[in-house]
Amino acid sequence: MSTTTLDTPTVSDAVANPSTAVLSATGTGLSMRGVLRSEWVKLRSVRSTTATLAAAGGALLVFGLLFAAILGGVLSAGDGDPASEFASDPTGAALSGTMLAQLIIGVLGVMIITSEYTTGQIRTTLTAVPTRVPVLVAKAAVLTAVVLPVMLASVLVTFLGGQALIGSGDLATASLGDPGVLRAVIGSAAYLTGVALMGLAVGTLLRSTAASIATLFGALFLLPGLAGIVLPSGWGDTLLSYLPSNAGTAFTSVVPAPGLLSSGVAMAVFAAWAVVPLVVAAIVQKRRSA
Repeated sequence: MSTTTLDTPTVSDAVANPSTAVLSATGTGLSMRGVLRSEWVKLRSVRSTTATLAAAGGALLVFGLLFAAILGGVLSAGDGDPASEFASDPTGAALSGTMLAQLIIGVLGVMIITSEYTTGQIRTTLTAVPTRVPVLVAKAAVLTAVVLPVMLASVLVTFLGGQALIGSGDLATASLGDPGVLRAVIGSAAYLTGVALMGLAVGTLLRSTAASIATLFGALFLLPGLAGIVLPSGWGDTLLSYLPSNAGTAFTSVVPAPGLLSSGVAMAVFAAWAVVPLVVAAIVQKRRSA
């Protein structure tokens, strides 16, 4: 009686043809480990991944330190000091680059899936993994495993550097032990990771890079403004607090602005914004053709 064995793809083989890693790993039975390995190879073998992560981390650092330097008096902004609104919030000053970083990291989430539709590689991947859902699960897991630690390190370095600059101006600074500060630091990294996952979900649903980026940015930036104009005050304000960007602001701020959700509720709401679209995307991907 002979035994048939499946060859395990090498890293070099997977880099040359990432889809082969899925085909070899799944063989006659689906191997989640093989799918995860393939998605990991795809993500790290694309140069734009490193560039995008570096750009997001750089945006956090540059803008955070810039605002902190202005607030601390190291730099002069002249009239209309943009850092003045953070005079009583040194944590917010140091983390002010989060708004720009989310634009960049959202693109990474979109591109991780739409690039495969652009090149046609998605057909090979989904043929190798006919159940399809593991592909999206693996992409989400790999994306989270890469983005979260990188963003957490970037946020932490930016926060510590920002407080040093603010302290040079003899102003009150924040420490990780102060109430709400550690939550804001970790929450900022979690928020950026959630935005990347939202990008992945939107990209899976729309398949188009341009349409997905426009939709994601619209949901994060345009929708709150438009809803604030269209919706009446009162219940409209309550509804606005449940939008992803406002929910994110609530748990990434040391002292959330009036009208926002509590940090605990905001975390749950934002988690829903990240997870529910992924579930919908998985259902849609499973039912439609590649």
